[in-house]
Amino acid sequence: MNHRLILSALAAALLAGCAGIQGPAGSAAAPTLSQLQGEWKQLDAGPAAASLQIAEQRLSIKAGCNGMFGPATLEDGKLRAKPLAATMMMCPPEAMQRDAALSRQLEAGMPVRLEQGQLLLGEGKDAMRFEKLPQGEIKFIYVAAERKPCSGVAPMQCLQVRADKNQPWQLHYGEIEGFQPEPGVAYRLRVKEVKVNNPPADASSIRWILDMVVEQEVVKQP
Repeated sequence: MNHRLILSALAAALLAGCAGIQGPAGSAAAPTLSQLQGEWKQLDAGPAAASLQIAEQRLSIKAGCNGMFGPATLEDGKLRAKPLAATMMMCPPEAMQRDAALSRQLEAGMPVRLEQGQLLLGEGKDAMRFEKLPQGEIKFIYVAAERKPCSGVAPMQCLQVRADKNQPWQLHYGEIEGFQPEPGVAYRLRVKEVKVNNPPADASSIRWILDMVVEQEVVKQP
């Protein structure tokens, strides 16, 4: 009788243990809206990378052309936007089609989840993967149409930047994350400046991350 009681207790313990087993570490989790707050940048998408910002119950997103923004909710694991307002820039047709498709998907509701600190928006192979951007200070800078030779660890071509049109150009040792300038085009950018803790001896103590291209102009060569 005692053996039967012991076996029954062991079986119950094993069943309880199995019930408590969860999926592998790092598997996707259904988030709350508060967990999605902040600024996110799409990964592995090149110049067309989308930027997403969620603040309280509003979202704004830009996927290479116009910025779209409006109220948003999170229901049954889907991020859903009310009809989105948008800026009215003229862009290449493929960029405008991408905006329109993304707007329709968000208004219908897109599955959203968190996986290893990254945000996944959509399903399957078409899901957009985002990383959260660090907090930083917003700045406006001008970028010259041409780079200049400079020397860091090795000879390189540096961007020329300045905060004001009346200031002389200064060399920027490094790149601006998310920014791919075209030769012969001058820019005014809105960037996020993030401090880097304990940078290497040959690296900058700040990071610049592209937030928005405010304006650009083709500069004629003399």
